Amino acid sequence: MQRAIVVALGVAIASSATGLGLSAASRPDLPAVPQCTGSADTEICRMRVAANARAEMRALVEQRYEAERERCAALPGPQRDGCFIAAHAARGRALLEAAAPYERRS
Repeated sequence: MQRAIVVALGVAIASSATGLGLSAASRPDLPAVPQCTGSADTEICRMRVAANARAEMRALVEQRYEAERERCAALPGPQRDGCFIAAHAARGRALLEAAAPYERRS
């Protein structure tokens, strides 16, 4: 049962990363994600791949957030404050959406 959950998470991660255009080639600043192939893969290897994919998704969200904050910094007074709030809210939504496949269901 646990193996099926890990495999399902791996598929969800791969499809999410593909939909976002994430790959090791597109993110040279991140270490390469190890691939587990074959039936001899260990559970630990699969968990490590899943953790690396989550870290990559969080890094992408943070990168977008920092770019948005830089754009906001150029705005005057109240517009800047509203822009910062919107950027922070967008970051929170993106982090929640990225974490959704990893929620534990009871």
